[in-house]
Amino acid sequence: MKYPHWQYYKSILGDLEVLSRYVEISQDNYETYSIELTKLLLSIGSEIDVVAKLLCADTKPRKSPGNIKSCQKILLTKFPKLPDVEVSLPKYVISFKPWHEWLQDKTPEWWNGYNKVKHERDKHFRDGNLKNVLFATGGLCVLVSYLYYNDFISKHLGITPLFMFLDNKYISGCKVLTKGDFKLPDFESDGKS
Repeated sequence: MKYPHWQYYKSILGDLEVLSRYVEISQDNYETYSIELTKLLLSIGSEIDVVAKLLCADTKPRKSPGNIKSCQKILLTKFPKLPDVEVSLPKYVISFKPWHEWLQDKTPEWWNGYNKVKHERDKHFRDGNLKNVLFATGGLCVLVSYLYYNDFISKHLGITPLFMFLDNKYISGCKVLTKGDFKLPDFESDGKS
């Protein structure tokens, strides 16, 4: 499969769209939790772990990060602006910066929630909630965008408007991206990673 992590991300968005027919995507519902949300959070968190380590391997091939904190240190050496990248859900007028806590050298709250659900689900089942799922999906969006950045701009990887994607300030034109239509802060100077 070509671009498996992009395809996986789009699959998660499909699951979120289905979920949105039953649970309104709204800050009022951020604390809503369920088995379905828990399954999504576990799936997204696992994919984040994989994609973060792939990005780390591209950044520092000789380093092998053991956890997200190790990934943070490696990724921020090459991508210091990553924590400020914003994602949005235009239909719901929601936007946020999923990795913003990295600026204070903290692990994102949603990642802590994912780990609690993963390791102590009996005690932390409520952390399988809508807010953690949305923020984790946003975190994956940012990492996948960094991982495939050059493919987005050079191979014209088609991106149609998505349920959740990078905020419009990073994109000019949204039918199909072409070279120059997609800029992330860490790539602004030369267009290359």
